[in-house]
Amino acid sequence: MRDLPSGPQLESLARELEGKGIDGLPPKERAAAAAMIERCRTIARREAAAGEAALAPIRAALASLYSGDPSGHLAQLAAEIRSSALDAPGERRDRALALLRALTLQKLRESNRRFLTAHGYDPEAR
Repeated sequence: MRDLPSGPQLESLARELEGKGIDGLPPKERAAAAAMIERCRTIARREAAAGEAALAPIRAALASLYSGDPSGHLAQLAAEIRSSALDAPGERRDRALALLRALTLQKLRESNRRFLTAHGYDPEAR
């Protein structure tokens, strides 16, 4: 549900980069590598802090629209959007729009709470 690579994958990448040793790199490359390591770790920490429970309402909304393996629900939604299946007004489109709004707000809660506040949203509201 979250963007790829996942938090654990980013943490692994940070360890891998550190393991290769960045101290011997030229100053600009060392600074860029250090910044990338820090970004990877920051994203991993945010995702871990939010936990999987934060995505439960979105998973439930997807399950209300699609059956079968839950790991494919988001791909099913994307396919419907691409095929224009949700363009016509109606309950299904309204539910999909609500789901997309909820997913976007959750991503912003995790990554950019200041954006929400600056645009009149309460970052704590669900």
